[in-house]
Amino acid sequence: MTRDEVIAAIRRNADAIKAKGVSKLAILGTRDGDDYHPHSDIDVLVEVEPEASFSLLNLIDVEQIIEDATGLQAQATVRRSASPHSAQQIADDILEIF
Repeated sequence: MTRDEVIAAIRRNADAIKAKGVSKLAILGTRDGDDYHPHSDIDVLVEVEPEASFSLLNLIDVEQIIEDATGLQAQATVRRSASPHSAQQIADDILEIF
């Protein structure tokens, strides 16, 4: 699956992902560029609605929605849980999806 196909699949499922409390979603790592393998996993960074009751189960649900949509393994992280050092390291590798 190409990067554009991954993006399209995630966008088609944006309403289901947002229903879990996600306000913004980005991909990062090898899936945000052209240097990935066809079976690479999808690294996802999510922002959560401030008033949302968001738990680890919601995060797993988001991963499952993406996996079902793409057929690829997804690894999601909540943006606010990233350390300042990590956030700075990944800043250039983030591709906003919605």
